[in-house]
Amino acid sequence: MYTLSNIGRFRRLATVGVMAALLAGCASIRETSAKYTLLERDPSKGVVVGTVFERSVFVPYGAYFYLQSPDNERIIVASGGNTGRATIVNNLPKLPKGVGSTFALQLSPGKYQVTGWALDYGRLIKRSEAFSRPIEFEVAAGQVKYLGRFDANRFLELASIEDNYAEDLPLLTKHPVRPAEIVNGSLNAKGWWLPNPAGRDIVDRAVGKGLKCEQC
Repeated sequence: MYTLSNIGRFRRLATVGVMAALLAGCASIRETSAKYTLLERDPSKGVVVGTVFERSVFVPYGAYFYLQSPDNERIIVASGGNTGRATIVNNLPKLPKGVGSTFALQLSPGKYQVTGWALDYGRLIKRSEAFSRPIEFEVAAGQVKYLGRFDANRFLELASIEDNYAEDLPLLTKHPVRPAEIVNGSLNAKGWWLPNPAGRDIVDRAVGKGLKCEQC
């Protein structure tokens, strides 16, 4: 029989379970790419570099992009906005406003994909569906390849991956990528929305008035 005391105990247990799951999820997001982080060059492997940037009008909680290895392992790169390790900070009047970080991953040769992205909302993580076409890149032994700026817009819930090579290069050379040249292999993806995006109507109205959406 369910009593008031039992119901209260079940609620407490459920709350603890949910909190544990959320904490485990946060830990896995932060630790997933740790074993691939470039510390010392291995000539049998390749390196991919880039930046993850989170545009945010107010507080940036974290943006994540999901990579998939040839053996279907998921590797996550993050903006660093909620870890205290951000290396890119744009404050007004510099636009877009937000925070970001670099990444440098040492991977086995093969074909990889970018399969999705997400925004952290504290109590939940809102994830995208797959892009309209496959976003693929090749990792070659001994090569360092720039994948682009992975740009997540929290206000619009919209993402893009674009060539920001000239601006990102000075940041990327802080990783131990030398003496290899960083090859510009920028990926191209625009108009990558989250499900039921908050800013879709805003963008549609702006475009209808002749304004440009640089991430669309």
